[in-house]
Amino acid sequence: MAQISYDGQSFSLDGRRIWLVSGAMHYPRIPRDLWRSRLRAAREAGLNCIETYVFWNAHEPEPKCYDFEGNLDLRRFIEMIGEEGMFAIVRPGPYICAEWDFGGLPPWLLRMRNPKNKRQVDVKLRQSDPYFLEATARYFGAVMEQIKGLQVTVAPAANQRVPEGNAPGAVANGYHPAQGAGPIVLMQAENEWFSHNPDEGDGYLRETVRYLRENGCTVPILNCNNLNQRIDGTIDAWNASQHLPATMRQLAVIQPEAPRLITEYWSGWFDRWGDKHADTVSADLNLYRLAGVLAVGAQYNLYMFHGGTNFGFWGGRTVNGLDCFMTTSYDYDAPLLEAGGRGEKYHSTRRISTFASQFAPLFAHLEPAQNQAAVAPSETDHPLSVIHQSGSQGEVVFLLKSEKDKTKLVDVLLPDGLTLPVPIGDERAAWFVRKLNLQGVAELTYTNLCPWAFVDRRMLVLFGPAGAAGHVCIDDTPIQITVPSGKRPQVEVHGDITVVVLSRELTDAAYLYDGGLAVGCDGLDDEGWPRPLAGFGSMTLIAPDGTVQQPKASAPRLPAAPRLGGWSTAPLDAMLDGSADAYRKIDGPLSHERLECDYGYGWYRLNLSASATGKMLAPESGDRLHVFTEGKLQEVLGIGAGACHEPPQLKLAATNVVLTDNLGRYNYGQNLGENKGLYGHLLAVKLLRLSKPEITTGRGPDPFVLSEMVYKSRKGERPIADALTWTIKPASRKPVVMEIGDFPGEGVVLINDEPFALYANPGERFVLKPGEGGFTGGKNRVTFALYGRLPDKADVSKHVRFYQATSLVTDKADWAFAPFAMPEQGAFTEMPARTPMQPTWYRASFAVKDNSVPLWLEPRGMSKGQIYLNGHNVGRYFVATRTGKAVGPQTRYYLPEPWLNTDGDNTLLLFDEHGKNPAKCRLKYGPLGPYN
Repeated sequence: MAQISYDGQSFSLDGRRIWLVSGAMHYPRIPRDLWRSRLRAAREAGLNCIETYVFWNAHEPEPKCYDFEGNLDLRRFIEMIGEEGMFAIVRPGPYICAEWDFGGLPPWLLRMRNPKNKRQVDVKLRQSDPYFLEATARYFGAVMEQIKGLQVTVAPAANQRVPEGNAPGAVANGYHPAQGAGPIVLMQAENEWFSHNPDEGDGYLRETVRYLRENGCTVPILNCNNLNQRIDGTIDAWNASQHLPATMRQLAVIQPEAPRLITEYWSGWFDRWGDKHADTVSADLNLYRLAGVLAVGAQYNLYMFHGGTNFGFWGGRTVNGLDCFMTTSYDYDAPLLEAGGRGEKYHSTRRISTFASQFAPLFAHLEPAQNQAAVAPSETDHPLSVIHQSGSQGEVVFLLKSEKDKTKLVDVLLPDGLTLPVPIGDERAAWFVRKLNLQGVAELTYTNLCPWAFVDRRMLVLFGPAGAAGHVCIDDTPIQITVPSGKRPQVEVHGDITVVVLSRELTDAAYLYDGGLAVGCDGLDDEGWPRPLAGFGSMTLIAPDGTVQQPKASAPRLPAAPRLGGWSTAPLDAMLDGSADAYRKIDGPLSHERLECDYGYGWYRLNLSASATGKMLAPESGDRLHVFTEGKLQEVLGIGAGACHEPPQLKLAATNVVLTDNLGRYNYGQNLGENKGLYGHLLAVKLLRLSKPEITTGRGPDPFVLSEMVYKSRKGERPIADALTWTIKPASRKPVVMEIGDFPGEGVVLINDEPFALYANPGERFVLKPGEGGFTGGKNRVTFALYGRLPDKADVSKHVRFYQATSLVTDKADWAFAPFAMPEQGAFTEMPARTPMQPTWYRASFAVKDNSVPLWLEPRGMSKGQIYLNGHNVGRYFVATRTGKAVGPQTRYYLPEPWLNTDGDNTLLLFDEHGKNPAKCRLKYGPLGPYN
């Protein structure tokens, strides 16, 4: 049984120091048959560890009903990580964020009932609520039952399954399955609990740690609350992308007894419908930031290394606006692209991560207490920063350049008085070493080039700018080597050491494999053999003893894309006019969650006794409502491109149908746990013309009255707030809708001076109902207190609007509901000459002979809907509004190779909300991501 421990620099496994070079990869976002290829791509990028969240809502779709099969086979995914020679970090939540629906929490939490009186309870999420704690404890038990035997600290079972075979370089990457029953080296309790409340730290956060321990967790436990709320018995880690060297040094002062670890270094960012593609972290900046982390002796986990896809309805929703919904692609601008492609960021990650994992003993034995003053690294315009660290296995020096710094060569004065000319070239970061112990074989006395790998205790691989003069000194014997400018590496045999020097460009075309080093390839195939790279007529294979071979090789060409054909259609006339047998009577407005329709669409039928006309709102709904009267579309209410957020003029008749679209629940922020569907009445409204509000400044109200977990707040502190107060008397005791526009920061809504609701997201609406929440039928003081100062007191009242309900349009309606369902095979008929321009299903087929290259669907000419491939729910698409206005950023959708048939037809189904003609849809092959 292995023992894991740690000190102020690194973790140790049975006394052997290890250094984690990790990347995030989520098994539900990757088809199971692609897990191994994605893991191998991570290992080839120099990673020796994989981190994953565990997705509660996927594993427990209903209370006590667990699913750990197929794409949710968590245990198999972790086993595979070990088989590939890597460690694992597991983050089971219960809350995970991850831009995943509801932050990973199951929607059935929103319909829990008291077992005694069967009444629905208001579960307080991520708090010491007994209902939430009980559900969390049960879930942790189920998860740990799957993986507790896969920790490095657990002895292998006598009947342990023999791994499918170690990957090349597995031992060098740090882990070997023979050491224990599995690769799990760390776990994490909760996630990003960015609030300070010591009572909840004890009552909730510490309970999550207890649940993990009682269910068999024997490895160290992390938290990544960014010090907002510390948890006894855990290691404080950090989530961020900027200012990392300074933050890591500060963390070492606060927590000197534990290593510094960035659990989420954000290598990119997510995309949301209607926005531009997030590509703010370039390959050069990525290298600069990772180098800054290593420069101060910290370990990192790239979030994400490979993002994958939000299949089905799993995409979430985040703050910073009402319509921040995740795209189907979770490419994340990560190093390994959505379909496994490798771009510039992959190579910049591979350059530094291979160095970090290949020379793990150097980093694991650094002395953090020896931190010296340095020019603070700056991403924009500071001078060059030089950071020097030393330890028992050698010294490492990092040079970090700002964006505007054009330095290409710098003379570095070493402690022994030697001046070393270090070539940086066009890179944002470079590094060199001194007195480096080469695994007991020799000492790398110094070099001005970047060390990259040390293979088989014999072959030292270095790189630098093409044409640079390289200085290498081994065992005090200097060697002069010029960095090659062409496509052939420079190889020198020095005693028992083979020195290979590459340019940066050659490093990006170089991979380690069982035979040594291959140059001129783009990765390894399933057998571990180098694949040819386009642009190289031959590969250069270098054995550790310096033997060189140059077999000819050529990269394969892309196959011709298959053609879609034979479109047929399944109209939804009976659903739209309300005559379908699928409708079942319900008792008034109910949310999707109450109706056990947790994901995607739903159909509501509202039968009125009389017609109704007027400007209408549905303030208690989410997210988009397609309103049909007598089968004809009137309007799309709600948020996002093509929807009407303001109250439109509607004319309802006897039979009305509402197609509700759940675009994803909040995965982050104060509004976690919102309902979807139509769970309140349609209101006829008029805009209230109120006098200017009274504006006061003082100590703000206590937000912890409303929740024990308040983002960015500390319990007991009441910061200054500007407050706006209106006097409102509702007409005929009908609801008033309060809409708060784009205010920066957070705030509280108060009714008659009592806290009523937290404000956390621009555009939120609050329904004030007489007799509820302190709102009366008489005069009321309605206050909005914004923490901080109002941006412009003269015009600020324009950012808050009030609507008076003049009638509850659907109060006496007969309500019915039908779940969203795919049509039967026989429902499809020949495509009409003109498509119906209403919600419609389309079907086509295509043949594929080659599934070795990623295939993409471009739904040109369509609007918004859902994609299904051979029965798999590929995800949402949103390319245009019903009027044809383009919606970005995603225009190409991944059709995973394992879901394709190569020995028969493939069936593609599209559900289009506006019935656009699919004739322009195209299939396209491409090795890179949806934006490349």
